[in-house]
Amino acid sequence: MRIFLIWLSIFSCFFTAAIPAQAATAPLSNNKIIPVEAIYKKIASMKMKDFRKLAGRKLTIKEKVSFIILKHKLKQQAKDSEKQGQTAFTFGLIAVGLLLLGLFVPYVILGSLVAAILAIVTGSMAKKRDGDNRKAKAGQLLGWITLGLIAFLFILAAVVLASWSWG
Repeated sequence: MRIFLIWLSIFSCFFTAAIPAQAATAPLSNNKIIPVEAIYKKIASMKMKDFRKLAGRKLTIKEKVSFIILKHKLKQQAKDSEKQGQTAFTFGLIAVGLLLLGLFVPYVILGSLVAAILAIVTGSMAKKRDGDNRKAKAGQLLGWITLGLIAFLFILAAVVLASWSWG
């Protein structure tokens, strides 16, 4: 039974790459639900000795190679998630910088609008993969703040133009 569960967990990592992290959960015997991402992190940090103890026997060469490949894939997924969070944070900073520059050069605000939307989208995608990604959260927040400031500037410009007397 242990062998079946071990192989099931190994192969589930290969076939659940398309499932979002918050949607995929694993039930426990005491009715707690653990996100699959937590299980992936635990497997990625395991050593061969720990895996051997979990199996309760010596591992074959095929199992050892499979375990090493699985660890490598899980670590690569974590790195991809971190890169996506870094991208969202970078877009957020660019959006704020272009907004400040747009106060002096009017058409640059359009670039700020695009960068803010990209920060929100990439931040959301990175948070779906890893809910604890702080850079993704910060990038998404910077994007929303920038969009709010752009909306405020457009409303302010509309009020100023409406209050001018043309005569």
